[in-house]
Amino acid sequence: MKSYLFALCGVLLLSGCTSLPESLKGRMDQPVTEYPVVAKMTQANQGEEIRLGGLIVGVNNREQDSVVEIVALPTSTAGRPDIDASSLGRFKAIFTGFIEPADYAKGRPITVLGDFQGRQAGKVGDYSYDYPVLRVKGHQLWDIEQHVVDDDRPYCYGLYCSRVRIGVGTGRVQSVISLPY
Repeated sequence: MKSYLFALCGVLLLSGCTSLPESLKGRMDQPVTEYPVVAKMTQANQGEEIRLGGLIVGVNNREQDSVVEIVALPTSTAGRPDIDASSLGRFKAIFTGFIEPADYAKGRPITVLGDFQGRQAGKVGDYSYDYPVLRVKGHQLWDIEQHVVDDDRPYCYGLYCSRVRIGVGTGRVQSVISLPY
């Protein structure tokens, strides 16, 4: 009985860490989440619900709304962009009203939930680019936390272990996306 309760608590604890934020839950059970599908959408798909994530490239505040250009990345089931993955393409997200460029800074991870509005011609440098455009209904900004992972193992001789050593150790920096505090 105890092992059953322990397993149940473990499942509940892990599911809490991977749940989708309320701001990214839409009217549909499963909105379109694959960028290659969105990249092929046309005016006939206008109004379809989409959830995409990636890294912010820039913000353009206009009179009535704000446009955020985003480099699309694969997302987890919890909506977190995979910052170690290669770019899938770009899209534009239209927010109602003003958004603060300092909060929506270049390189910050974001996931948006919105309705497909159509396509917009633009440029990336001198290259002509055809952007899918979403009207945002909900979004989640993410933080990137970096942790130093110590790959050095203690020296163990029988029952005695020591972390004291002379020389250069090894380690690496691991980046993790998390909810802001």
